[in-house]
Amino acid sequence: MSCHDYIARHSAPLAQAVRRFLAREIPYRQLEDLSWQLLSHWQALPNIPGDKQPDSEQESVFWHLLHSLHLWDEQQLIADPWLRLQLMACANFLTAEGPCPSHCNGSRP
Repeated sequence: MSCHDYIARHSAPLAQAVRRFLAREIPYRQLEDLSWQLLSHWQALPNIPGDKQPDSEQESVFWHLLHSLHLWDEQQLIADPWLRLQLMACANFLTAEGPCPSHCNGSRP
């Protein structure tokens, strides 16, 4: 699986999980488990790119969203209105339901 294939395959499930968490439909633990699984799948790729720069806006937003889930704790993700809007903007972009959030630039782990 290529880097591009990885992002294409995992963007929608990540976005859906973030949306469901923000809507209080799934617990934080489930979102956290998914984020660790995604990082584990990335590490298991046979040819992980050495370059930390994403190849596309989608990849950049994907990594920003995934890193945000590890940067902020559960209470911040639930209670901070600005952070919630940012996460939702990222999720919307990853599912082609919104513009690219220009302030959400991530890099590969």
